[in-house]
Amino acid sequence: MSVFWLATRATGELSLVLLTAVVVLGIATARGWAHERWPEAVVTLLHRNVSLLSVVFLAVHIGTTVLDGFVPIGWIDVVIPFAQSYRTLWVGLGTVAFDLLVTVIVTSLLRHRIAPRAWKLVHLLSYLLWAVAIVHGLGAGTDRVLTRAVAAAMVMIVLITLAVRALTPHRADDPSVSVARTRVPR
Repeated sequence: MSVFWLATRATGELSLVLLTAVVVLGIATARGWAHERWPEAVVTLLHRNVSLLSVVFLAVHIGTTVLDGFVPIGWIDVVIPFAQSYRTLWVGLGTVAFDLLVTVIVTSLLRHRIAPRAWKLVHLLSYLLWAVAIVHGLGAGTDRVLTRAVAAAMVMIVLITLAVRALTPHRADDPSVSVARTRVPR
């Protein structure tokens, strides 16, 4: 077992946890789930910072996978899905998730230059990239017990958050809730 292989496994699992946190915080931000102790600016900044942290761990996951050399995955396989010979479907799904992530990141960085509706539609791909990343982990992961446990927990967290989202009014739609909106600095 190489250090790269261990790092690949650990950062893969951690990336799923962080991506789940990003999705949950994104739902909280979109729904205006803020509180006096957790103003909207704090929730939004937390969403952005956890997003950045997830990208860092994903970069380590990808880098250690390529550098390990145990499986024939090259740098081109990072961006072109289903081109590699090792676990083609599962690794290819990881590439699809990565490509979707790059799309969401680029459009978020250009948010002030594109129509809000277009940004929102592209940003909704985050749900798809999260789901594809979960499936990638389940198929490509080598530690089946750990990966299944982490994936099951992450799916439950997102499903519960979506259920709460569906059952609670948006803060802007509920006149009985008054939470001061604070603009988040860029």
